[in-house]
Amino acid sequence: MTLLNQVIDICKRLAPCGWHNLLLHHGLDILAPNLEQELRKPLSADRTLPGFEDFALTATRGIEPGKPAHSLLYHAMAHANVTTDAQGNPLQAYPTATELETVINYVYGCQPPSLEQLKERANGHPMAVVVFAVEYRPAPDTVHKVQADLCFSRTGVSRVGTMAPLYNAQSRGFLPFVEEDSHAIRVLPARYSAYIAVQLKGDSASFGPMRFGEKDISHDFWVPLHKLFNGNECIADITLDVQLQAQHKNEKLRRIHLQLGAESGWEEPHISQPPFVLTEGLGDWLPEPVFGPGLMAATPRKHLVEAARYQGQPLTFNVPNAPQLLVSSLRIPENAPEYAHIRHKVDDAGQVINLNQLPNMLEVLEKGNFKALHYLDYTADGWIQAKCAALDIAITQRIPAYSLLCAPDFYPLCNQRHLIEWLDNLAPDVRNDVFPTPPQCLSDSRYPANIQSFPETFSGTDVGITAIVAQLHSAPAFATDLKRPRAASARRASYLPDAGAGVFAPGWDVGIVAHETELDDITHLAAYRLGSPFPEDAKLCAALSSFWPAVAPDSAQSYEPDGGAGPTIKPMLDQEIGKGAGFPWDGTPPPQSYNTNGMPHRAYQAYLYADYTENALEGKFSLALTGKVDSQEYRRRIDAFRRVKLSLGDSAAEWFIDSFNIATPEDFKVSMQNTDLAATPQEVGYQLKMFRYEPVESPMHDQVRITLIETSTYLIWPTGILHQQGIQPWRRL
Repeated sequence: MTLLNQVIDICKRLAPCGWHNLLLHHGLDILAPNLEQELRKPLSADRTLPGFEDFALTATRGIEPGKPAHSLLYHAMAHANVTTDAQGNPLQAYPTATELETVINYVYGCQPPSLEQLKERANGHPMAVVVFAVEYRPAPDTVHKVQADLCFSRTGVSRVGTMAPLYNAQSRGFLPFVEEDSHAIRVLPARYSAYIAVQLKGDSASFGPMRFGEKDISHDFWVPLHKLFNGNECIADITLDVQLQAQHKNEKLRRIHLQLGAESGWEEPHISQPPFVLTEGLGDWLPEPVFGPGLMAATPRKHLVEAARYQGQPLTFNVPNAPQLLVSSLRIPENAPEYAHIRHKVDDAGQVINLNQLPNMLEVLEKGNFKALHYLDYTADGWIQAKCAALDIAITQRIPAYSLLCAPDFYPLCNQRHLIEWLDNLAPDVRNDVFPTPPQCLSDSRYPANIQSFPETFSGTDVGITAIVAQLHSAPAFATDLKRPRAASARRASYLPDAGAGVFAPGWDVGIVAHETELDDITHLAAYRLGSPFPEDAKLCAALSSFWPAVAPDSAQSYEPDGGAGPTIKPMLDQEIGKGAGFPWDGTPPPQSYNTNGMPHRAYQAYLYADYTENALEGKFSLALTGKVDSQEYRRRIDAFRRVKLSLGDSAAEWFIDSFNIATPEDFKVSMQNTDLAATPQEVGYQLKMFRYEPVESPMHDQVRITLIETSTYLIWPTGILHQQGIQPWRRL
């Protein structure tokens, strides 16, 4: 069946579900007897309708050959914000993932170029068959931010989980939630496609890259020209068979033993075998009939973390004498996971001893000289390569994508780049007050991929591999001059690297490694640099949020003040840390309230004894609540708390969060009754309770208790802050 006939069938299926009404409003009849002719005729799109505000201003057809962003049919079907018909009624059905691939293939294949024409477009620059992670995005998340467009990166970010992926047709993407199980986490896949691409120096006026840096003018980037797909409609006079091949590797345990040496208990040839090195069962292609080609997903696991076994026995390693520790994790310098779990000791009889249960745990850890149980996670990095024999002679070069299988994202609706762009618009002193260490998104990094694990695949000079670019010649001809509403970001998880964290000592999604070669020292990306298993990193990143400035949870409220969890920067709602009807994102029980001698007290799980690896083993992690927070809400919380700290001045370090919640209608009444604050019920406000404290003795070794000696309550609105000291009257700050 030709692509046109497949598109006709798609249109017939969707037409009675509101799509005929919607597209006819723009002048496109998807039930026309001659759909091919209908798609080529001029039309006038109504850019005031939701989801069409950012449709390319110069676009005038249902299908514009080779230009998805200028094709009304593709835009409507692929844009996550197109959810209603012309009268505002909800659409009753949406394109499947496979149907979207069919429509975009028709965009490129309705007038297939010849190889000679593609070479003319390349204008003498190097050409290759290149694999990209590809996403159609609303205008705010594209390279030029003027119109909805395809975005391309040679790095894709998939995420591990405990359940199979589920396509959300309305959002045209994937979400990690499992409605019936708040502690289950779906894997998140990434879409890859092969393109004929051209290698060019960075050009901010043309293809980008996104967030163009001053050095990008001298960096090489692969820029898409034309999508490749199977059949005889892709390139004139050629029949293509395009196959995507993938390989992933998790070698965290091997790297630990290489760094610690033979004294760790294992050496070659053992450490080159599973589970020291994993290459199977990490990720695979999702079924093509259901999802279309090119969707890579991590393999779901019952648990995010598992105890390692080797030769039929629990796999252990020798913890060095007087090991270097960070809190209660083994710190491993340089070319290995930076932190490793060592709190499950294995004795000579093979019994596992949970050191968390010992009052002198830290003393045991600091002494070392015991066997610790190894744990596995199934994060990894690897490559995705395109094979296409029909193009082997004409275009000889094949350029792979860098595929990351990362830890779960507890804020899938937040985007690291959104946080950075918000900070960029703040005054420097305000920006530095929020994050002393500035955040970075992975797409801004200019490091090559993992050249040590995949030396035959990646090049040490290929520093643009995580960049996000636009298709060549797709840049808007001019900026919008219409007073049309600003398009909203898509409410779905993104798999492009601007949604991932940049690399910083070591990072949340991927780390960096300094690699010495005969010719040069090369710093490159590597998944094995992250904690073993990854919850070791999650604990530290969430605790030290001022140093790990990623879009990640902030755990300071869950632990005792001044106990190692670091200062709060991005407060979490009470229910997100387990208070009331909620449940904690990290499995850590929330602080308990009690009174003694008429004084309020709090009992915390001691930060030292919090074991995220153990919580992952027991299935206690959850993103059901944090996953509802979008970028706008995330920024509001940061700014609200920043303003309160500013009001406290030099005494801010003495005050700690006791409770943080969205302001209620009752809070609004309090504000109106006590001040002239110009707030409205529609505005999002917060109620924040803080305290100063004194420590008290705890009868439990893994618990810390305090008494509250002074309390303050704040009602925080965009237009001002209301403050109550203890039970004194409210006043406006």
